[in-house]
Parts: sequence; C-alpha cells; structure tokens
Amino acid sequence: MKFEVIIDEQTPNTPAIDDVSKFIETHKEQIEAFKEYAISRTDGIGLAANQCSLDGERFNLRMVAVKDSNNADRDCRIAIDPKITRYHGIKLQRFEGCLTWKGVPDMTVVADRYYYVDVEFYTPDGELHKETHKGFQAQVWQHEVNHINGVEEKIVVIKNYPSSQKLGRN
Repeated sequence: MKFEVIIDEQTPNTPAIDDVSKFIETHKEQIEAFKEYAISRTDGIGLAANQCSLDGERFNLRMVAVKDSNNADRDCRIAIDPKITRYHGIKLQRFEGCLTWKGVPDMTVVADRYYYVDVEFYTPDGELHKETHKGFQAQVWQHEVNHINGVEEKIVVIKNYPSSQKLGRN
C-alpha cells in the first residue's frame, strides 16, 4: 500500500462511523498501514487520514494519528472517530504548519485554538478513551479533528525574511 499526503487541497468532511467495531474489523490492514505511514513522517506530529491518498485514492476514513511531541520519532496514537467533547481555557490565535500546505511556499494556517480540549476516541483495539489535552497537544488535536470534519482553516501567506539579515546602526 502506498500512502502520500495530498498537497494543496482542502480536506473534505469524512463520513461518520456507525459501528466502530465493524469499522475496525473491516479496515484492520488500512489502520495498521496508516499508523506505519504516520510514524514514518518526520515533518509533523499529527496526520488526518483524509489528508492522505492510499494507492492514488483519497484515504477518507475517520481517524487521525497524533504523536507525543516529546517522543515524535518513536510512536503515534491512532484515534478512530475522534471528537472534541469540550473546549475550555483561553482561546488564542495560533500559527500552524500543515502537511497539506507543505508544498506551497510561505503558506501557514492561522487558527483560533483553545488551551484545553477534552477528546474522545476509539483505539484500534476498540477501547473508548476520554482524555484532556493542554497547550500544544490540544492545538494538534484541534487541527487534526478539524481536518476530518472538513473545517476549512484560514490560510495566509507569510513571507519569510532571512534571519541573517543585519539591521543597520540607526
């Protein structure tokens, strides 16, 4: 199976899962292949399934991979049918990278993100997890869940100026 990130294309709303157990059984190989692909990516800590194509077809399954920012090169968690059940704390405007827009120069995502989120999802073993995330991890969860829900993020062009440019005396 060949996975690739689909560049420069907004992710569509991914269909709801009616029966999680049946979904897991039906897509066991695809779930494992998606996890391996997500682990192999070293340029991000989150990946929504519908950001990818599998053997040339959009991989439109309702799941995300989220790496722990402290162990991003080791493993990732697969969240099937993830939902943010509560947003709390302060809401901040954040600048984010996105693998979907990685091939487009000077593009970045500008998004309102809450500092805390409660998430609910199923593991590939069918276990329901409920967790609270804060800070950067909360930001990643919001970004990836937005992908599978088809939420269009605000994309802006930010010109990167060389950091080595010296300022004049005055």
